Order: sequence, then C-alpha cells, then structure tokens
Amino acid sequence: MGHLRTLFDTLAERRPPASHRRALAPITGRIRDPDALTVGVLVYRGVSSSEIDEPVRRLAERLAANVVLVGAAPGRLHAVEPSRSVEVTAVPAEAPRVDVLVVPGGLGWKQVIDDPVIRDWLHRAAADARGIRAMSTGSLRLASVGRLAGREATGHWLADGELAALGVTVTSTRTASDDAGRVVTASGALAAIQVVDELADQARWAEWML
Repeated sequence: MGHLRTLFDTLAERRPPASHRRALAPITGRIRDPDALTVGVLVYRGVSSSEIDEPVRRLAERLAANVVLVGAAPGRLHAVEPSRSVEVTAVPAEAPRVDVLVVPGGLGWKQVIDDPVIRDWLHRAAADARGIRAMSTGSLRLASVGRLAGREATGHWLADGELAALGVTVTSTRTASDDAGRVVTASGALAAIQVVDELADQARWAEWML
C-alpha cells in the first residue's frame, strides 16, 4: 500500500495544474470553395463543443463543404463538454443559404428559443436545407420552431416529454430519420457521427436532383 501511495503522489506532482494545461483551439468555420455546399451550424453560449467538432468536421469532409457557424452576435462564445471557444462566422442577417443545417445541443436552450432573430433564421434554414441534423437537445430547438411537428425524432432522453408536447413522435432509438432521410436526429455526438454518410448521401442526391 505504501508503494502505491508513493506512486500516486509522484504522478500527482507531475500532472500540470489546470491553469497550465493547454487549452483546446477555438472551433472555427471554413470556406473551401464559394461554389461548394454549405453546412450551417447554429452556435450559442453553452453549446456542446463535442457536437460541433467531429460530427460537423466529418460531414463537411464527406461533402467537401464549407462550414458556417451562425450565432446571435459576432465574436467568440464559450462552449462546453469540453470547454472551448467557438468563433461565430456569421449572424443570421449575413448568413449564406444553408444546404445542410446542423442544430447541436447544449446548455441554456431557452436563451436561443427566446431570441426572435435566431428563431426566424432557424425556421427558414430548416425549411430550405437539403439535409438537417439535430443532436441531443438540439432536437428540442428544432421542434420549438415547428420543424419536427408530426415527425419521428430522438434527442436527449430528459427532453422526451417536451419534444412530445411540441408534436414530435419521440423514439427511443439513438438515431431517427424522417422526410425520406432529409431530417436526421441523434441522441448525441457519437450517434450523430454514425449517420454522417446517410445525411451526406441525402444532401448529394438532393443536389443532383436540382
């Protein structure tokens, strides 16, 4: 036991304090090609960074798409799970047309839904997008602007009751698809990554049909 205690103390001493740990780089948008498809991501203070990092990056790579992070105000905002900064690419009035809409979950969803500018943009972007992906409590945000009413969807299990109250047919699966694959919802980031190909194929098919 004494040897284990010594080893533990040694490792603890070598571990850098929180103030000296390297901070994660900010999440930013990117423009590959003005003529490429655009993935638009709703971002806000308290958004889950894990739901706008790898899930969005994989989707954008699959589509060779631009990524635009749309927020209420320009500048950086704080994301959680894990903690890092997110750089807003455009405000709603300046945001380009979105081919694939991504609505991530996070804390403080009420602040987003109570903003009429964000509500209007989310409502319009969801109507026009060729593909939609909502994750966790992001499904609740999408449902709050009427874009999941009458559809099968999933999300954070704690929000099942609120989703149902908004007219959603709630499923207990990790992912759900509706509107011939145009609308895909996921319980979280890992589940969303699993349906990247499905959503990308849908967006490409819709582009070919234009």
